[in-house]
Amino acid sequence: MNSNLTVRQAIMWFALYQIGSAYLVLPAAITAAAKQDAWLSIPISLGFYLLLIPLYTSIARQIQGKSFVEYLRCLFGPLGATISIVFIFFFPFLVFIMTLRNLGDFITIAIMPETPPDAIYFIMLIVIYFAVRSGPAVIGRCAEILFFFLLVLYLLVRITLLPESKIDNVLPIFEYGLNPIVLASFNLFAFPYLEAFLYLFFAQYIPDPKKWRKTVITSALISGGMYFLMVLQIIAVMSEGVVSNLTFPTFFINRTISSGEFLQRFEIFVAVFWFVTIFFRLALLLYVSAQGLADAFRLRNANALLVPLILIAIAMVHSIWPNMQFINKFFSVWPFYAMIFGIVFPIVLWLVGKLGGSLKLRKKYH
Repeated sequence: MNSNLTVRQAIMWFALYQIGSAYLVLPAAITAAAKQDAWLSIPISLGFYLLLIPLYTSIARQIQGKSFVEYLRCLFGPLGATISIVFIFFFPFLVFIMTLRNLGDFITIAIMPETPPDAIYFIMLIVIYFAVRSGPAVIGRCAEILFFFLLVLYLLVRITLLPESKIDNVLPIFEYGLNPIVLASFNLFAFPYLEAFLYLFFAQYIPDPKKWRKTVITSALISGGMYFLMVLQIIAVMSEGVVSNLTFPTFFINRTISSGEFLQRFEIFVAVFWFVTIFFRLALLLYVSAQGLADAFRLRNANALLVPLILIAIAMVHSIWPNMQFINKFFSVWPFYAMIFGIVFPIVLWLVGKLGGSLKLRKKYH
């Protein structure tokens, strides 16, 4: 896989990854918890995430240009490969399957209800296969090109909905206190910001820890700013009562855009926006899964694992959850599950890395 990824490309790719699935399903979840104050949960989520950046940066510094699996081998010896395999199947590959199911649910519910989900998965996965096979540099260049087109589309939607926004819908602020806002912020913090731990798989391509730190912070600020404006405007246009009862409020709100005979059916453009972000999300997850497993099994080429992983995902995608109503239960459990891999696991790696470094220094000077 061609891996010449620049900082600029990584920022664009990571930002689009974070927008991904959460762009459609998250507003309803956080609005149900925090009501009209849901928009205030966005900066709190970013605050929690930024607190983790020093930890992630310290691990990136310990990696020192190695692959993530090689880093685990340095920490745990032969057991490092086993740890990496368990981690990949229980986190990035699981998220890959869940994201794929999100795609199928959205299209069959909101756009083409009579289309078999397997056809949707098959078409998207063909594109993902060739993208990941081409390597992160190609995906990064695609992100660099498409990001600004998507940004223009995003801003066009926000500007078009301004006349429909009503400030009364976001008032009063703090009506239910701070607790619901903080609880709602955990949804965004866990999905997608705790997944930023996966960016450590790209630390070998951005070996300078300062540049890697700049990459993850900048991408989070971009996606967080877009989430903030989106959730605030959705509540201002439709009110929290309507938003919390919709499955895809971000998609539904764009049906209200109508300017004579010129701007209509604008929700399809938003669907295209979401499809592109889902592409970059799926590509990153499949790349991390394939490359991590290839390093764990010491394979020369990770491309050999792409087709088996895709077939496993297609086989499991229908059983990942029974229906869209399960999403509410999912958001109540997922933050705790994601914290295991996004907080606990990195802390363990950092502690073992620090301890291992100090032991090496002792051996060196004694």
